[in-house]
Amino acid sequence: MNVTVAIAEKNEQGLLDVVSIVQTHARGMRAGQIENIELVGQSIREVITKIEKELGIRITEAYAGISGEFVRCARHTDHVFASDPDNGVNHNDVQGLFDRMRNVQAPEGEIIMDRVPQNYIVDDNQEVENPEGSFTRKLSSTFNFILCQKTPMQRLELALKRMKINILDVLPNALYMGESILIPDEKEEGVAVVNVGAELTDVTVYYRNVVRYIATIPMGASAINHDIRSMGVPEKVVEKIKVQVGSAVADLAPEDRMIRLNGHTGRDTKEFMIRNIAAAIEARATDIVEYVMQEIRDSGYYDKLAYGIVLTGGSSRLKNLDELFRRVTGMEVRVALPEIGFSDETAQFLDDPSYTTVTGLLLRGAQLGVSSVLVERPEPETEKPTEAEQPAEAEQPAGRSAEQPAPVAPATPAEEPAKPEPEPEPEPEPVVKPKKTSWIDRLKVKVQQINNQMTSSDEDDEL
Repeated sequence: MNVTVAIAEKNEQGLLDVVSIVQTHARGMRAGQIENIELVGQSIREVITKIEKELGIRITEAYAGISGEFVRCARHTDHVFASDPDNGVNHNDVQGLFDRMRNVQAPEGEIIMDRVPQNYIVDDNQEVENPEGSFTRKLSSTFNFILCQKTPMQRLELALKRMKINILDVLPNALYMGESILIPDEKEEGVAVVNVGAELTDVTVYYRNVVRYIATIPMGASAINHDIRSMGVPEKVVEKIKVQVGSAVADLAPEDRMIRLNGHTGRDTKEFMIRNIAAAIEARATDIVEYVMQEIRDSGYYDKLAYGIVLTGGSSRLKNLDELFRRVTGMEVRVALPEIGFSDETAQFLDDPSYTTVTGLLLRGAQLGVSSVLVERPEPETEKPTEAEQPAEAEQPAGRSAEQPAPVAPATPAEEPAKPEPEPEPEPEPVVKPKKTSWIDRLKVKVQQINNQMTSSDEDDEL
């Protein structure tokens, strides 16, 4: 798994310009859940420090995403009666239905992350997109509740709190990962987004422009790596071999080619048939595809996905994985890069399908409207010149600015400093006290003394 930090800003056209994306391997996590908060903290600190140094900023607020088998969806149906059925459903009736859904409590040990309305039903049988104005006595709706177990959420919040980052919201990755890769027609006519990661595979089903179903499969490309490793391939080169010569479809791999791995000595050399490696990859990848298909069937929208499957995520780059999905599912499949909602200038940052999730979170964050998430570091103070570098002046104007240093009176070793401590007052006498001389008057007297000395002698007095 990876920890990814991305920063973007909205341009004049309303699109997002990605300023920077930094990604590193997430240590201390397993299947989306934090198991060692110290290791996770180090991973987060690494990417945050890098991006702050690169941009010269300090991150104080952020949106966070979460994925795992502990995130799920559950449907709930409720209804209200129209307050004035003769004049149709009004706005207050719809709000009353939303209020009833907001009062639904999460099961013990879980929290509600979001509530997504699925439909509106009038007269118990007719589905409408916007119920306001419909003539009916009863308005019903089904909401999709996105739930998350409390423990993984609390651990994530604790890890970020240790970094002194204010979490604006924790968002379910599966709910927003399609925002940067799907075109409107796909959302409307039906599509399943499949994000294949290292340890997790997220599935999201869209239909009629609504997220109908989300699920997370606790299996990803690391399971494929494990199978390749079991063939005797050294762990340090497993990923490299999978990417360079691997294939998710064995019969598309070369039949007579081999790869040779050199060991410490000539006797340690190992040879592997590329097709055998591809066979191991295909077997495990097929398991992933079948789990995905089961989730799509469970969604109830298997036969309504006109645009089939959109494949994304870092492991979607595996050669012929899209072809394997086509063969197993019988559906249309394409591999997508994040680009929807972003300016053309940011294409250099978004040429990797592993950025699909974080770009979806960026788009959602922009919709929520929070703009003050970054604080610029203060400019370093300009070094002030020392007293030796300051020119001595005979007089200071009475109205000096606050930025200028306080005037210092010229002094010889025998003289008192510019701001002398007040001398003890003499014992009271039955006469009027002489008026104290101000520091400006003393300065003028001293300057006059110095001028007289310079007139009578060629030596310079040290000031």
